[in-house]
Amino acid sequence: MFKMRCLYVFCFIMLVANALPIDKDSEAKITSNEYVIDETGNYRFSFETSNGITRDEIGTIVNKGQPNEYISVKGRFSYINTEGIQEFVEYSADENGYTISPPIREEPISGVPPSLVASLLGK
Repeated sequence: MFKMRCLYVFCFIMLVANALPIDKDSEAKITSNEYVIDETGNYRFSFETSNGITRDEIGTIVNKGQPNEYISVKGRFSYINTEGIQEFVEYSADENGYTISPPIREEPISGVPPSLVASLLGK
């Protein structure tokens, strides 16, 4: 009888442990990745992941060979927020420093409620 109860408890614990939600971000895969650099040092890269994260960046050398040479950087990244809405953030860096814009929300165009999109994404 004791062994049977232990078996039930063990099965219950395994059932609960397997029913816990899995963080989908931990399972994300890189779906595209590109990196290009030219002979002068200018570069461009981008990547996308299976969980909706994207990033694009361009770096350009300004005043090459001069004492005031620097790299001008412009980029953008996006992610899916907890409401299931994609948000974009743009940034830049130059001789005056680093600036970042507030996130820009891209509302779903399908008319599907954000809470449903979030639940489908496992959020």
